[in-house]
Amino acid sequence: MNDFYIGIITTISVIILVETLRFLEKRLTAAMILVGIAFIYIGFSWHDINSLVYVILGAAVFYSLAYFGYKKNFLLIITGLILHGIWDIFFPCFSSAAPEGYGIFCLTIDFLLAVYFYLRVK
Repeated sequence: MNDFYIGIITTISVIILVETLRFLEKRLTAAMILVGIAFIYIGFSWHDINSLVYVILGAAVFYSLAYFGYKKNFLLIITGLILHGIWDIFFPCFSSAAPEGYGIFCLTIDFLLAVYFYLRVK
């Protein structure tokens, strides 16, 4: 349960930072967050080739969603954040690379940021 609360606190911190830096375009910020959270898993998976292959493929998908979401349709970024939350939950099923509790922590952040960006950018 602590992972959930830490995820909420982290999300609130990110939102405060985004709101404080008003000069940054929220669409671009959301795209950069989606790319960043996808590439974190590469660091976790560096020691396991099988996990690394999945993570690189996943990062490519999330990068594509971020790029096309920024350029064409912002809802692709929202979809990417939600899908990344689902990825966070299922990643431990095929890899032991992520730290314990990371799934719930990240799912919380991903879903809350998806709601935040949807409401702020739409």
